Amino acid sequence: MLTEALEQQSLRFFRASRGAAKGKTGPEDTARFAENLMILQECAILLGEKLGMHAVASATCYENGETMGFCFDQNSNPQNPEVAGGIVNRRMPFREFVGSVREYINS
Repeated sequence: MLTEALEQQSLRFFRASRGAAKGKTGPEDTARFAENLMILQECAILLGEKLGMHAVASATCYENGETMGFCFDQNSNPQNPEVAGGIVNRRMPFREFVGSVREYINS
């Protein structure tokens, strides 16, 4: 599944909650998402604090020709929020990325 997604440059989706991530493209890809998620969430918390907000609902980053990011699942339990996100091996505009993740959340 990972090889096909890389060849087609399609977005690979993941879900995370309670310190565990799940994906369909294998444990290495899922672990990579989880590692990047932790970094992005830390940045989102710092940015939220600087802007006087409690939290930032979504974030993306571009690195080495890849786009990765997350969105909080607005449908999840606020006491135990779930996060959905993805990685794609191409640059993808923020709006398009977040829109794709939100479609994944609502599917």
